[in-house]
Amino acid sequence: MNRRQRNAVFALYRTLLRRRWHRLGPTMKSLGALLVAISTVVAGATFLMAFLLGFFLLPNASPVGVLWAWDGVLLAFLFLRVWGMATDLRVDDVLSMQNLLHLPLTPSDIFILNAIAVHLQPSPLIFGAAFLGLSLASIFALGPGHAILLPLALASFWCVIALTRQLQTFLAALMVNKRRRGTIVAVCVMVPMLLIQLPNIVMQVELWGSLERSDSEHREHLEVELSDSDAPAEWLLATNLALPPAWLAYGAYQAKRDRFWPAAAGTLGLLAVVGWSLRRSYRSALRVYRRNERGRATRRGEQASSPRTRRRRIAEAYWGAFPAIAATVGRASLRQWVRSPHGKQALVTSILVVLLVSLAALRLEEASKSQPYLGLGLAALCSFGPIVFVSNVFGWDRGGFRVLLATGPPRHLVLLGKNLGLMPITLGPGLAVLVAAQLVWPQPTTHFLASILQLMVVCLVLFMMGNHFSITGPWGASFMSLKQRGEPVASNLGAFLVAAFAVGVIMLATAGVLVLERLLGDAGWPIPLYLLFSVLTLGLAALWYRDALRYQAKALPAQEERILEAINTPVD
Repeated sequence: MNRRQRNAVFALYRTLLRRRWHRLGPTMKSLGALLVAISTVVAGATFLMAFLLGFFLLPNASPVGVLWAWDGVLLAFLFLRVWGMATDLRVDDVLSMQNLLHLPLTPSDIFILNAIAVHLQPSPLIFGAAFLGLSLASIFALGPGHAILLPLALASFWCVIALTRQLQTFLAALMVNKRRRGTIVAVCVMVPMLLIQLPNIVMQVELWGSLERSDSEHREHLEVELSDSDAPAEWLLATNLALPPAWLAYGAYQAKRDRFWPAAAGTLGLLAVVGWSLRRSYRSALRVYRRNERGRATRRGEQASSPRTRRRRIAEAYWGAFPAIAATVGRASLRQWVRSPHGKQALVTSILVVLLVSLAALRLEEASKSQPYLGLGLAALCSFGPIVFVSNVFGWDRGGFRVLLATGPPRHLVLLGKNLGLMPITLGPGLAVLVAAQLVWPQPTTHFLASILQLMVVCLVLFMMGNHFSITGPWGASFMSLKQRGEPVASNLGAFLVAAFAVGVIMLATAGVLVLERLLGDAGWPIPLYLLFSVLTLGLAALWYRDALRYQAKALPAQEERILEAINTPVD
């Protein structure tokens, strides 16, 4: 780097700092600077806490305890890095290479600047301090021979940053294709959530196994575990050896046993992995910004229409049952929502929540007796997944909302079409949950049909409230990330609380009807009160929905300009 390039770099950083502190002012208006300041304070406290805990606890800790301690710190750091990367996949660099190429800087200079700037983010600052504090505590508490852990900890820290940066650059290259963005964002958000819940699922499975095991077998298994408490499990050592960042934990484990050569070998290996990862990241960044990604060539002759399947015939029958304008709006809206990252996250989150609740409910002896209430509750919980769409039906239209209004369709058909598009992603998963609950805990057919009708009531109530929130509090949605401004977060929270209150009232009424039906059955009056109540409430909800749709259609024209301005506000 010559003098001219160095001056350009210094001028760039001076400009960034000047703008940041100018925005900061006496009232700390710059959230970025405030976040860095808070992260620095937290990093200092983390360093002090890690040093003190390590200094007092490491001398009496076993090698297995040292292994678990370092593994815990590494897992927390890796999780926060992946989670922060998943929440904003729109960019792969702190400083955009595309916006800096007009300066007398080479792409390698900008890449180095970004690699340095990554260390100023909150999670690297905090966990870098934790790594440093625990390494220094090992030296002071366990002896000077453990000084080898300091370069090993730094190499492991850089390895996590380099590998996650390489992954982020790779995902940024994939997201050049707009059709892949929603899937990539949803997968990157759901993978950390699944990893968090994985220990819970494993514990549930082990608990079932322990309940099925006899007392003598359980006692023998417990004695074997206690006798081998000083030796780590084979799978734990294999995992630490297979994952390069975890070589830090393995090196600390061996150092506690007075074997220091694994830590030295791990340091050299980690530095080699860091160099390889940075080289791959640099090449990927160049491909992204030069737009030279290798795309798959579209095959000719594959655009012929495939034969109509049974699923398509069902879809045609569904849309054909409603007016053409409403069906067209519903089809377009459904495709928009399903392709967005929010849609994929909502569907997968609903399935995950229902799965975890079902795992807990399978162990309850009273679950089969309360199946109608339990099945309806799980189905209603699943219908809450797409609340982000229910409460903001126009937010994904952007410029298409102006085109929709220019065609002059009846406003009640527009609202009806939006709700028809929501029906498959709210009612569909709920019906699947009711069928699964019926297979696991068989109940009378009248209860099953009544639960389906009650689920339709819940959906109609959600649609009515969602239309109201969409007209009174619209906000522009992002197609590229899950980040939102403060207004959408508050609006979503308010809509969720109101909808939860309404559904809670329905569930309380359902519980009262089920109790009354059971009392009548015990008294010799087997009346399907739950089914009759569900038919009555569905009829009242349908009439209420029709009247509400008319009033909301009259209120929509007065808010159209405000909605158009709100949903076209730049988000990405």
